[in-house]
Amino acid sequence: MAQMGKTKHNKKRNTAFLYEALVREMTKAVVSQDKERKNNIVDILKESFSTNKVLGKELKLYQAILESTNLDNVTAEKLLYKIREAYSELDEQEIYNAQSTVINRINKEIGSDVYNNFVPNYKSIATVSQLFGADSTAVGIKRGVILEQQVLETITSNTTKEPKNEMKPIDNIVFKTFTSKFNEVYGEDLLSEQKELLNRYILSFSSDVDMKIYLNDELGRLHTALQEALSAEEVKSDESMTESTNSVIQMIEQFRNIPVDKNLVEKVLKIQNLVHEISVQ
Repeated sequence: MAQMGKTKHNKKRNTAFLYEALVREMTKAVVSQDKERKNNIVDILKESFSTNKVLGKELKLYQAILESTNLDNVTAEKLLYKIREAYSELDEQEIYNAQSTVINRINKEIGSDVYNNFVPNYKSIATVSQLFGADSTAVGIKRGVILEQQVLETITSNTTKEPKNEMKPIDNIVFKTFTSKFNEVYGEDLLSEQKELLNRYILSFSSDVDMKIYLNDELGRLHTALQEALSAEEVKSDESMTESTNSVIQMIEQFRNIPVDKNLVEKVLKIQNLVHEISVQ
């Protein structure tokens, strides 16, 4: 989503920012094999951002806006109206208390450097936060209208960037089509870790947090396996294999800034297949 808005706000009181910053911190912990740090972050994410928690509900409303692009004006206005209506039903004090719990746990268990993590769409997240927080005073209403117009312009605009694929629920028919296409290239039998990835992806719409936690673990495993492969004699002695392996490792490190969608899952499936082939040599 394009950048929106420039007004400063308290990012520690922005649920979407807290979530994204924690996910990125978890990725770093997985790559560095810091299990204690990773487990602390996983516990915070599950405890505070699950879909039945108030921050999880609020996060879904953020994502409904941030993941929308190229809508027609009528659809965009209806979407924004429904989202703001749903947001008004959330308890502001409950959100504040839940955020305070997350902030306290971050400060005590992980460290304040979490807040320094780079979140690519931070300005958009900040604008949505300000839109949700606009009050009913004359100044607040005017500000809310301006912010709403900025959001509408963004979610209705045609960007030159490749459209972001939203994470949508997929059923068994889609699953069979997905695996069938993969099997055409990589054979009839999926590896156990590939089946696990696909099953997690199918369930990811109802538990986005669980999918991201699992994916971070799996990417960490693949990253470690490829790093170890670089020291294998057959790889070291082949310049082309060394270059290809390093290229895949760099790709894995970039995955943390890519939304979880079908394209990402397909890439991870291919890497899983590659790692398996290396391990059985």
